[in-house]
Amino acid sequence: MQEEVAEKILKTAEEACFDVMFEIHKVARRHNTAIVVEVGDVHAEKHPFTDIELSAH
Repeated sequence: MQEEVAEKILKTAEEACFDVMFEIHKVARRHNTAIVVEVGDVHAEKHPFTDIELSAH
C-alpha cells in the first residue's frame, strides 16, 4: 500500500514539474526572452519551446 501511495506522489510531482516547465517556456515566449538554466557554476541559455512544442503539452 505504501509503495502505491509513493508512486502516486512521485507521478503527481513529476506532472507538476512538467507543468511549471511549460509555463516558464510560455512566459519566455510571451516576453520574447531566453531561459537561463544554472547548475552549479555552469550557465546555459535556452530558447523557449516553439508553438508546436508547447501545443504538444
